[in-house]
Amino acid sequence: MIPTRTPHPAPRAQHVTLDRDGREEHVLIDVEGEAWAVLHQDRDDWVVRQGGPTLLWDAMEEHVTRWRRDGTPSLDRFGITVTPEGQTISWPGS
Repeated sequence: MIPTRTPHPAPRAQHVTLDRDGREEHVLIDVEGEAWAVLHQDRDDWVVRQGGPTLLWDAMEEHVTRWRRDGTPSLDRFGITVTPEGQTISWPGS
């Protein structure tokens, strides 16, 4: 359900699964970015609530859409640069 085969658009976000009122909820929290999203399945649909300065789930959907449009490249096609100032993930062909 939560994409794990692509570099994450919020790499410091945490994913927690909770049982709430008999249903499984997926919670994404980006503490540094002050953003969150909560998802649960309702029959064949997914219900999403999100908040913060960045709409975390919208960013996830955009990221996965681009990954699929680019032919679902494997993780070994991505580049990661880590410096004391932070990290950068480069997309194949960018």
